[in-house]
Amino acid sequence: MTTTPAGWYPDPYGSPQLRWWDGSQWTDATHPMEQSGSQPQGGFQQGGFQQQGGFQPQGGDQLWGPSPQTAQLPVPDFGSQPPKSSSPWPLLLGGLAVVVVLAVVAVGGLVFFRTQSADVVARPGTETTAPPLDHTVPPQETESPPPQQQLTELPQPSGGRISDSVTGLSYAYPGQQWIVPKAAEINNPNNAKMPLWSSGFQALSQQNFDGRNGDWVASVFAAPLPSFFPYSGPQDLRNLTGAVLIAYEGDFYSPQHTRKILSNKAIKVSDRDAWMTEFEMDFTEESKRNGWKWKTEKGVFILVDRGAGQQPAMFYASVPDNLDQSVLQRVVDSLQVS
Repeated sequence: MTTTPAGWYPDPYGSPQLRWWDGSQWTDATHPMEQSGSQPQGGFQQGGFQQQGGFQPQGGDQLWGPSPQTAQLPVPDFGSQPPKSSSPWPLLLGGLAVVVVLAVVAVGGLVFFRTQSADVVARPGTETTAPPLDHTVPPQETESPPPQQQLTELPQPSGGRISDSVTGLSYAYPGQQWIVPKAAEINNPNNAKMPLWSSGFQALSQQNFDGRNGDWVASVFAAPLPSFFPYSGPQDLRNLTGAVLIAYEGDFYSPQHTRKILSNKAIKVSDRDAWMTEFEMDFTEESKRNGWKWKTEKGVFILVDRGAGQQPAMFYASVPDNLDQSVLQRVVDSLQVS
């Protein structure tokens, strides 16, 4: 492989002078270009060449003809070191350029950092580094549901009635076959959809009906309607009562069945607006297949308005046909607002 020999050549960086090529790289040594020097060969056009990362001679051809003779600076022999420029300006200018570049980079980095920081603060949902401990706001304690053993126990019957101070409802108690369960047995504070029953009683229909220690029971209960259901006033009672029936049907009547609506109407409970939906669930096919003691079950949902800003009171009663279903009508007829 051959290389371009050392010599004086037109400055590839664009200045109207000669620059010394030492055989491997361009140096800082320059010399004015004389008019009587040799003419260039090969059609090179000044200004048509773009430097990319520093000029690198290629191939074995010399860019120009024989080195021009100069009166001020003799042409050195090939391979010898060129004279170094004694002027300090190239070095000073170069150093100044480096300082300027570094300053621009530093300022640009600072602006970029501030811009990015502002974006992080302004952009919602962006994760940021936690502040120092002395600026950290202590986390607020979240309210957790009360343990089941701390649930308020359901009121016991008095004078043949149940009085519910939470819903403001009262209703008849049918007798000793019906028992008031423990609050922890029927309530689950961790399920926002399910009501927290504040009063009621139940009777056994069939013990271990499913072979897995599950008991089928008749139920009469009351509770504030969970906030899971939106309520804005008595005008919502009709649609909301139907929605409650659909929402709880799968939970309260899990075996396969069919449903029949017996009545769906507005009523008054004392002086309060209310809506009542009566229904019958038919388990006949499943009952025959599994040997259950009941085939059908009648039930009712009643929602009672309690005034502005309050969820309505919910009254639920359901009695299978192997028990005295007249209880259902008795407690519905006895329902009052205290």
